[in-house]
Amino acid sequence: MSQMTVSARLGAAVLRPPARAVDGLRTDRRTRVLDAAPAAGHTGFMVMCLLLVMATFTAVLLLNTSRAEGSYVMSRLTVEQTALHDTKVTLQAELADLESSESLAAAARKLKMVPSTSTATLRLSDGSLTGVASKVDGGRTLTVDLPSTGVASADE
Repeated sequence: MSQMTVSARLGAAVLRPPARAVDGLRTDRRTRVLDAAPAAGHTGFMVMCLLLVMATFTAVLLLNTSRAEGSYVMSRLTVEQTALHDTKVTLQAELADLESSESLAAAARKLKMVPSTSTATLRLSDGSLTGVASKVDGGRTLTVDLPSTGVASADE
């Protein structure tokens, strides 16, 4: 290592050669290392670096926390979606069962309804009646009271 490298590593230190005798008098000069940079000058830079590191760690912590929270919410919503899908499938099966002709016929028999022998339809576009409706055997008729009471009664 040369003296130039040593002086650069010591922070602009000054190396002086050893003393020599001048006119028979010997002076003791010793080599001294002088630091050119003051020690208090780096404090602001160190504080700035420390704040930058702390801000980075805080940002990473907050991002990881929000990501973990999002993961928990996603998991909870997935479970809820699965439960809702199961409910949907169950309700569709029940609806298909209730819409079947056998189920409708059984419900009509419980209400003491009988199959119609003839039907009539009303065309809404021109108000015409097509087909012939005839009375069903059984003799049961339905009359409606005045709108003020709103109660329907069955005459048998």
